[in-house]
Parts: sequence; C-alpha cells; structure tokens
Amino acid sequence: MNTKAGKPMVSAVMLNYNSKYFPKMCVEAFYRVKMNFDFEFIAVDNASNDPISLGYLEKASKEGLVRYIKSDRNLGFGGGNNLGAKNAHGKYILILNPDIFVNEDSVQKMVDYMEKHPDVGILGPKLVYPDGTVQDSCRRHMKIFDLIIKRTFLKNVPGFRKRVAKYTMEDFSHKDVKEVDLLVGACFLMPRELYEQIGGFDERYFLFMEDFDLCREVKALGKKVVYFPEVEVTHNHKRLSGGNIFTLLRKKVFWIHLQSAAKYFWKWRRS
Repeated sequence: MNTKAGKPMVSAVMLNYNSKYFPKMCVEAFYRVKMNFDFEFIAVDNASNDPISLGYLEKASKEGLVRYIKSDRNLGFGGGNNLGAKNAHGKYILILNPDIFVNEDSVQKMVDYMEKHPDVGILGPKLVYPDGTVQDSCRRHMKIFDLIIKRTFLKNVPGFRKRVAKYTMEDFSHKDVKEVDLLVGACFLMPRELYEQIGGFDERYFLFMEDFDLCREVKALGKKVVYFPEVEVTHNHKRLSGGNIFTLLRKKVFWIHLQSAAKYFWKWRRS
C-alpha cells in the first residue's frame, strides 16, 4: 500500500465474493493509477469459497498491496463494504467492485473535483462495459414497477420502453457532468466523514438498492450526488435484464432484488 507518514487521501475498499480473477485485475489496474497523494487499498472477503480470489488476496496481503479483512460470514454488499470502511483512514472512501478497472488518471481527477466542490457528497464516474458501451449508471427516481419493467421483456413494449428510458436517463448526454438523483454503486468516491455520519450503507439491504438508498441519505443531508463522465472506468458487469419471464422468476437474484426494492420504497415512501 502506498502509505507514508500521516493519513492517506484515499481509502479504496474492494469487496470480494467468489470473484475469481477479478480482484487481481482490479488491484493491478489500481496500482497503475497516477496519484500525487498517498492511498490505502482495503480488500474485504465476504466468506468466499473460491480458491482463486482467496489465494490472490492472501498473496497480495503478504506483498503489502492490500490490507486484507476476512469476514466469517456473508454480510451482503452493504455490510461487507461497511466492514472495509470501518478500517479506513483516508479523507475519501472509494468504493470499488472487484470487476471495476480504473484508468491511470481516474482517482486523481475524482479527488481533484471533490476538493474543489465540497458540496458534493458522492461522485460517480462514467461506467463502460468492456466493449465500450456506456452503462446506465445514473438514474432518476423511479417506482417499483420501473424496476420490474427493466428486468423483464416488458422493457421492449413501446410505452414501457419510454418509461424505462426516462428512469435510466437515456435522454441525457452522458458526456456532461450533472447532478443526478441516483448512482449505481459499483464505483464512487465520497468523504469518509460523510460516510460515517450516515452510517455507511443501510445493511437491511442484503443486495441491491443500498447504493440508491445511500444517495438518498446524502441528499437528505443537503449534499449533491454527481455523475462525473470526465472519468471513465471499465465495469466488467454481466447484464441482468431480459429473458423469459418464467426463467426470471426462477432466479434467486430476481427475488432478492424485489425484496430490496420493497424495503427501499417503504423506507422512502414519504419522500
């Protein structure tokens, strides 16, 4: 870890759960980044059982590349990231999914922007798939039906298609820096002090919606959520939407998403 005397500027937190080769690729990409400040890299394992990612993280820890924290149980996305953040010392926390590969100037540009804009609570870069396609990582507020449409064949029905396009901000130029309602939590930067003030991710969500919930909490404190396409990072993410409705209904991940959505809309029902 590139830490010297004093506290690091950035604490990168990467949560692993059976991610195989991705943690190695994520860490290697991060260490190619050019920064004029110190950082620390915290890798949290969420009770994985795949030998590839576990073997790499043990090795990276011994080599001093990461501070390795092992949970004895799966804490979910929010709980696992919170565990990492509790051990962070940086001015800013950078949440990184293991399938995120940052570019050389990514972190420096994000920190520079945050330093100049103290009214910003969360800064999210442009996420692109490996083929260069822009991921719909900034969103407007939505209804639970919008999530169902997006995850099913209904998104191809003309009237519903327009509804999804509005929610996923397809009418917005993804080249422009913009204050938005919500950001996907695969990669974002926020002040550690603010993260701690909020209490981090709400751990009542095991998976899904905790990133949108965090954005709502940030806005409730009068801070901005900003989409920052001046930085582009690669997200090796598998698209979950689409497929036959009966196939979808048999997927455990669909029901987890639905349960989290129900908690989210209940929590923010008066907003």
